[in-house]
Amino acid sequence: MFFHDLRLEKELKIERRIDSLVEHELHMHDFLEINVLLHNKSRFQLLDREYTGEAGDVFLFRPYAPHYNLAQEADKPIEWIMVLFSPSIVRMIPNGYRLLYPFYTEGACPLIPASSAYAKGIQAAAKAAYEEQVRKEPGWEAAQLMRFIDILVHVFRYAVACSAGEGEQVEVDEGVVSAVEHILRHITEDIDVRDLIELYGRGKTYFYTHFKQAVGVTPNQFIHRLRLQIAMHLLKTTSKSITDIAFECGYNSIHYFNKHFKQYSEVSPREFRRVAKQAI
Repeated sequence: MFFHDLRLEKELKIERRIDSLVEHELHMHDFLEINVLLHNKSRFQLLDREYTGEAGDVFLFRPYAPHYNLAQEADKPIEWIMVLFSPSIVRMIPNGYRLLYPFYTEGACPLIPASSAYAKGIQAAAKAAYEEQVRKEPGWEAAQLMRFIDILVHVFRYAVACSAGEGEQVEVDEGVVSAVEHILRHITEDIDVRDLIELYGRGKTYFYTHFKQAVGVTPNQFIHRLRLQIAMHLLKTTSKSITDIAFECGYNSIHYFNKHFKQYSEVSPREFRRVAKQAI
């Protein structure tokens, strides 16, 4: 597994890709990724599982989640549209951070099947966004952003529908969404869980219960997971000291940082960096 240090000139990158690889080392990066499969069957490979993809399927890859998109058969190359973007792009969208919710909750379905109306909507929007980029007519970047917003809305609505049982009224816990938004906006700053509880507005017990139901981990675990993912990236791609990285990621104590890093990755930050440098 290796870290792919992607450098986006802008906050949004849309590409049409073709590949016939049936085996490849997993990689990971710090961007959000949506793959829209256009032709032939693929294997959406993750660290701990694998999904079979059919033409028209859509797959979501989270930041720092090891993954790779592979063809099922070498003589039948897959073609797909890759939408790669920085979370910061949603600051330009009203309530945009809410649309990132499916990428951070354990309850969201990573595979959106081609048979769903949501996948059809995503594929149409992705194709239109790519065509805007190819034609580059006046105003194409604004038009592409509109198509991109359509993609995010379809993904969000599918995630909401996916988390509701059959016949149930689809609802989003707005308080948890607000808490996740706050964490994403301030992940490298001091985050007081009491502020999150206040945002939730229904008390500590309700907040912890509903947050874990939605996201899959406690608020503190979620904060540490994101911070440590950022730290892993900095350890691999910069020469900054471990102390500087700890403080940059929101930790006020190097001892506290080392403790949580080892719990998360099973090695110390120093050992993690050493192994990462050897792999280059």
